[in-house]
Amino acid sequence: MKKQTKHITEGTTNKYLIGLSVVAMALLFFLFSGFIFGDEEQSEVQQTPVNEPLNLQGAGELIIKDWVYNPTKKLMVVTININKSTVLLDESLSFTAQEKEHPKRNLPTHVEYNDENRYVISIKQVSPSFDAMALDVNKEETTRLLTEKNDQNSLKGGEEKKELARIYTDQRKVKMDKQLIILTEQEYEVAAVSEEIEEAKETMKEKKESIQTINERIKDIDQKIVELESELLYETEEEKKQTEARIQHLENEKDQINQEAAEHELTIQTIVEKVEMLEEKREMISN
Repeated sequence: MKKQTKHITEGTTNKYLIGLSVVAMALLFFLFSGFIFGDEEQSEVQQTPVNEPLNLQGAGELIIKDWVYNPTKKLMVVTININKSTVLLDESLSFTAQEKEHPKRNLPTHVEYNDENRYVISIKQVSPSFDAMALDVNKEETTRLLTEKNDQNSLKGGEEKKELARIYTDQRKVKMDKQLIILTEQEYEVAAVSEEIEEAKETMKEKKESIQTINERIKDIDQKIVELESELLYETEEEKKQTEARIQHLENEKDQINQEAAEHELTIQTIVEKVEMLEEKREMISN
């Protein structure tokens, strides 16, 4: 009877230990599966910052202005500004898009609008689970190859692409808009001019704030100079020399920041004229 009880106890204990081991292994699996297989929340976000300059290998700078996705239409629209260096002035740019979901497939891309600096690129057939999207900015280069034909040398042209930059958006970060559609060239041009107007007005606002700061500093300088000049009446000759040197230093600073204020005023006047011309342009192209 004791032997039977012992066997039952040992069997129960073994079952308990086996069950405990299974539970422990399951817990360990769930805890570490994210590290093994790559948890979506833990994976690195692939997102090129918006409104921050990106160097184009010495060929200028690129700034992403907007990156929007419509999951219903499987459509993306990317708006970028490119400040070209002299290297790119006479060169055309092309764009290639690949999604992480299908990295070996180039998606249909099209430049919907471009002017001197601005490009609006549409990307179609974007999977709802694209995860991350890469957009290559390419410089189109024409090559001329020397070939032999009928014992005579001849030139044969060809096209090559040089990648200037690769920018990314992440599905967790991209701006979603179910109303997003491809606009007309005229609408994109109006949007570009409107943005230029807003940027000019923002610059003007910053210049005015700088002038206000300068004016406040000038008031402080004037007050300090008055205080120092009143101290001269009660100082020794040696002390007077030191005080006069401090006054001269403040006068020099005042002249310098007054010059800065004058430059800001000139810039503001230039911006006012620019905004007027841009508003006229916007009105003209809107009609």
